[in-house]
Order: sequence, then C-alpha cells, then structure tokens
Amino acid sequence: MRRSLLAVPMAALLFMAACGSDGGTDDTPAPGADGATATTAHGHTHGGAPVNASCTPSGNTVTVVANNTSFQSDCLAAPADQAFTVSFENRDTVGHNIVFLESHSATEVMFRAEIFAGPGTRTFNAGPFRPGTYAFHCEVHPHQMSGAFVVR
Repeated sequence: MRRSLLAVPMAALLFMAACGSDGGTDDTPAPGADGATATTAHGHTHGGAPVNASCTPSGNTVTVVANNTSFQSDCLAAPADQAFTVSFENRDTVGHNIVFLESHSATEVMFRAEIFAGPGTRTFNAGPFRPGTYAFHCEVHPHQMSGAFVVR
C-alpha cells in the first residue's frame, strides 16, 4: 500500500519534468509579453521576458536608480531607433553599473555604464536600439539587480 501511495507523487513529478524546460538556449525564439518574438539590434529574435504593459518609453531619458543593492524598477524602456540618455543614480555607497544585453546570459554587451560608488548620479549616452525586449543588470550584482529593457 505504501509503495502505491508514493507512485502517484513520483508520476506527477516525472510528468512535470517532462513538460518543463527543454534545456534550450536564449537563442530559441519564444513569445514576448504580447505573444510576438522580440527582435534584437542584430536583427535576429530571442525569447523576450514577460514585460509589464505599462513599461513604455517616456521621452529620450532612461532613469535608473540603484538603492539597497537593487534597482528601483525591473523594467526600463527607451524609444526605438533613437539615441537616448541614461541617467543613473546610485544611492548606495558600493559600486554599481548597468549593462544592456540581448539576454542575461549574453557575453556581448550592447551598452555599458561605468561602475561607480554613490551616492551620486552619472549621465551616459546610449542607443539607438532596434525594437525588442532585451535584458539589463548590474555587472557587480547581476543576480540581485536585473530586469527587462524594452525598446518600442
């Protein structure tokens, strides 16, 4: 009787594992928040992270705030095909920066702001980028400070 009770949860776990990730890479096209695949600056597609619909550009300045080893927002947005300014405020006394990449596992950085300790604000010129959903993170704390970068 005890073995049959264990068989049901084990079967459920095996089923969930079979339905989970196929181990693919970020280069596998996947739907973005609107069901479309994102296009990168290099003209190919990659899986877009689910993005809050209110994450849209408002002008040509992307404002980034680092505080308590986290970013104030997990979604940043910039206008497509236009240069823009990154205003980076570091409220911490430890160093932070921001990079924009095709994905969090990408090795090629599309934009990099210098690492600097705060408190203080620095302004950087960036872009233009093609429309799409990209990734951003702090290179010092990539697992704690990250999010989606939407270009529309």
